[in-house]
Amino acid sequence: MALLSYPDIQQLLKSPRNGAALAACVNYEQRLRLHVDAEVNPAVQPAGMETLLALPKKVLPTEKYEKFCAFIPSPLPTVKITGKVKDGLSRVFEAQDGSVTVELATAELETDFETFRTAQAEADFWPGTAFEAMARALHSILVVDMATEQTTPRPEPYVFALDIASVVDVDIKADASCEYLAFWLPSRRTDTDEEVQRVAVYDDGYYRIFEKLSKDSEWPLEPVLENAHVLGYCPARMLWSDALGPATGLLRFGPLTNELGDLDRYVYWYASIEYFKTYGMFPPLWSVEEECAYEGPGGEKCHGGFIQVITGYDFPNGADAPGVARYREKPCPTCQANKYLGPGTHLKVPAPTKDTGDTRNPLAFVKVDIEALKDARLSLKEERQEIITSCLGSGGEPTTDQPRNEQDVRAGFENQQDVLLGLKRNFDKARTWTLTTQGKLRYGPLFRRAVVNSGEQFYLKTPTQLSQEEVEARKAGRPVFELSQYREMRYFTLYRNNPPLLDRMRILSDLEPYPEYSIEQITTMIAASLNQGGSYLLNIYAPEKLALKADFARYITRFESEQTDVRTFAALQPYYLKLQLITTILLSYVSLANTPKS
Repeated sequence: MALLSYPDIQQLLKSPRNGAALAACVNYEQRLRLHVDAEVNPAVQPAGMETLLALPKKVLPTEKYEKFCAFIPSPLPTVKITGKVKDGLSRVFEAQDGSVTVELATAELETDFETFRTAQAEADFWPGTAFEAMARALHSILVVDMATEQTTPRPEPYVFALDIASVVDVDIKADASCEYLAFWLPSRRTDTDEEVQRVAVYDDGYYRIFEKLSKDSEWPLEPVLENAHVLGYCPARMLWSDALGPATGLLRFGPLTNELGDLDRYVYWYASIEYFKTYGMFPPLWSVEEECAYEGPGGEKCHGGFIQVITGYDFPNGADAPGVARYREKPCPTCQANKYLGPGTHLKVPAPTKDTGDTRNPLAFVKVDIEALKDARLSLKEERQEIITSCLGSGGEPTTDQPRNEQDVRAGFENQQDVLLGLKRNFDKARTWTLTTQGKLRYGPLFRRAVVNSGEQFYLKTPTQLSQEEVEARKAGRPVFELSQYREMRYFTLYRNNPPLLDRMRILSDLEPYPEYSIEQITTMIAASLNQGGSYLLNIYAPEKLALKADFARYITRFESEQTDVRTFAALQPYYLKLQLITTILLSYVSLANTPKS
């Protein structure tokens, strides 16, 4: 438990305990953002680029290195890869078996808390702000804060994600919660236009704010604002629970952590291949070597790629005697310009002699090794796929391509499921802690607990795959409830981004008689039963319901033209009663259709 005294805080602000660890976190996130954020201005070198360029700068000559850098595009090609990874990981928020349970002393307080959550758009914070922080600011700290003055009957605590770069100092427990947290607040100006630095310090008992003039070296002993809270713990924790090293260390292990080196290398090889491709458009030219015609400003000439430059004179025989010139060798500028190969380079080769004979063309282009280029591009493509598979447990989005065998299918889905479950656990812990902290700050001892379970049904298969599995399950004689589950999953996968249409499809599915079977399948079963002397299926599959099923779409059209959309009809009634009312009306159409005309 951390209750900081005023001298403790003053010493902490003067000399943070975890400054080196915070700097490591900032450097780590700069490498993440380099591959996640799309920087479109090629004149801007994003933070983290220096680390990426360390390898080519070390192994390439200066001239080559400068040309190489010209082929690095903006945004980096890895932004597409991490974008695909983010799309795959975002499925963690699409599970339909999730739940959020909050318990308070009375049902009225629970209703109040649900209203409060809705007003704050709490559910939108996690797939929005929190998810983006996971991708590009993994060391963000969740802070549950409150207004300095309460203006409503109950406190209204809110949560925000604090960038690690704004943290002055922090100490972490094994469960990723904070012992204490100190972070910078926006500075302000005095009446005399002096800058005032501001810092917030939160611990197990208080919210505190300290201020000092920028010119002052020491922080004041007492805060300008101090508000006590009832939590008994610091209202802050790391967004991400998985630690990279020790559980109490700051560095976190995220979905892209293991791939940072591969992402750097992907950019290196991408630029190298683009550089290499220009050989095909502007291949190096070679010609027979001729005597260099360079002549310097002092008349110095090239001899074998070097020139002699006078650096001074010596007078060994006295000042009145002629001096002896001192020379030093210097590379010939003309020869040096053609030293390194590259697109469009003109290279001179030794001229033929009497011994070698004159059998070469006097002028020719260097041929590009097409096979080497193909191999490099194939390797780059495989590297991209390996990064995505490592992050997502599969190749990304569901595919209808047929894999080699059923075991490969099962392994791919299990790997995807494992990745999303790991993601889910981190978000569930963070969200449970946040709701608990907000609840305690708002209701005190009347708050009991919060339980968050984001669910485990992530719908990783395509509608085509689910439909095929439903067909195979029906052939295998699987229970009807399993067939219903396949249908439910297929509808959600198809319409998950269109909630109104998804709601309509579910209602229609519940209204259609015997939705797991087609008319042909039912009549075949009845015919087979009658052939065997049994008629019990006629009692199970009622004729009027079969008639409704046979022309279901037309009956629904009539219902909605006479009544209203099935979604809005009896919307305030319990769902079972809504279905009963609609079914009664639909069957009345069938009865009228079958009534003999007089």
